[in-house]
This record gives sequence, C-alpha cells and structure tokens, in this order.
Amino acid sequence: MLKWGVALSALAMLGGCATNGLYQWGGYEQKLYTSYKDPNKVEELRETLETLISQQQQDKHKVAPGLYAELGTIYLQKGDTNKAVDLYAKERDTWPESSGLMTAMIKNLERLKKDKEGEAR
Repeated sequence: MLKWGVALSALAMLGGCATNGLYQWGGYEQKLYTSYKDPNKVEELRETLETLISQQQQDKHKVAPGLYAELGTIYLQKGDTNKAVDLYAKERDTWPESSGLMTAMIKNLERLKKDKEGEAR
C-alpha cells in the first residue's frame, strides 16, 4: 500500500512540474472572455489571434486547436466571408478532428454566398 502511495505522490509531483502546455494560447482565453463582456474588445482579440498565429507559424509550431476557427468567426462577423472560409479550411486541415464541423461551416457559407449572387441577378 505504501508503494502505491509513493508512486502516486511521485506522479503528482511530476505532473505539477509540467508548466508548459502543448500549445501556446497567448492569453487567448482571457481576451475571448473580455470580448464577450465588451464587444468593443473584439478587434483587440482579432489582433491577438493574428499575432499569435503568425508567431506560431514562424516558429514552425502547430497552431493551437480552435484559433483559426475563432479568427474565422471574427472575420465572418465583420462580413468577410472569404477570409472566414479560408481560416475554417486551415482549421480543418490542421485539426482533422474538426473536419465535420468546419466542412459544414464552409459549405453553408458557400451556399449563402451563391444564394446572394443568385438574388443579385
């Protein structure tokens, strides 16, 4: 029994030493929360995400899950559907487990764009 207690304690201590996560979030969570509370802060979130993604790409790190999609949603809210689709495609390509959702989002946006073009004629 003592053996298991020592092993669990050692495992807990080793786990506590792992302060660096697998991905760099760069304060994303706090800025997202702030932008939900104050919609005027969305531009600050966009700038943070752009910088964070650019840094991760330059450093040859895999961009953290959800960052491309979050940035795409910000562009979609601003009315830039093409940029949103590009970022959703990057999310899908970087994170295959997001493929179903990202593909559906892209298809819906492309369908809406087609519908608007049809109405304009």
